[in-house]
Amino acid sequence: MRGGDVLLSRLALAALVAGLGILVAAVVWAGSVYPDYDHARQFISELGATGAVTGAEVSRWGFVPNGVLVAVFSVLAAWVLRRSALAVTACLLLAANGIGMAGAGVYPCDFECSRSDPSAAALLHDLFGGLGYVCGIAGVGLASLWARKSEAPWLAPLGLGVLVVSLVGFYGVVAEVALMGLFQRAMEAALAVFMLALGWALARGLRASRS
Repeated sequence: MRGGDVLLSRLALAALVAGLGILVAAVVWAGSVYPDYDHARQFISELGATGAVTGAEVSRWGFVPNGVLVAVFSVLAAWVLRRSALAVTACLLLAANGIGMAGAGVYPCDFECSRSDPSAAALLHDLFGGLGYVCGIAGVGLASLWARKSEAPWLAPLGLGVLVVSLVGFYGVVAEVALMGLFQRAMEAALAVFMLALGWALARGLRASRS
C-alpha cells in the first residue's frame, strides 16, 4: 500500500467529516433562531434564502464549505481508487454533489424558496441543487455496483439501501409533499452515511484493482 494513498485517504475522511459537521451545525443553529421554522415541513434551503434572518450565514458558512469539503473528499477518493474506472466515475459524481451544494450556497433561493416569479439566483439555486442530488444518487449507485467485487463488499448492500432512501427522498423534494423537509433530510442523511462508510473503508485500506 502506498504511503501517499494512506495519507490521502485519511485527509479525505477528515475533509468529509468536517464538511458534514459544518452543515449539521449550520442547520441546527439556523433552525433554532429562524422564527417558527419546521424542519419536517420546510426545505433546508429556506434557512439560507435571500432575506432570511439566517440567510447569509447559512449559505456562506454552511452550504458553501460543506460542498467544497465534500468535493475535496470525493476527488481524493477518486485518486485513491484510480485503478478502477467505475470507482473513479462514482467518486466524481459524488464530487458533483458537493459542487451542487456549494453552488446552491453561492446562489440562494428567494425568501421561503418561493416559486412565484423566481429570480435568476433562485433558478441557479434549483439547477445546482437538483443536479447535485441527481449526481449524488447516481454516484452511490455506481459505487455500490463497484463495491460488489471490491475488498469491501458490504458497501454494496449499504449503497442499495441508501439508493432507495435517496430516491424516495428526492421524489418528496421534487413533488413538494407535506413533509418535504423530512424527505430532504432523509436523502441528505442517507448520502452522508454512504460517503462516511466509503471514507472509513478508504482510511482502513480499501483500494481498487485495475479494471
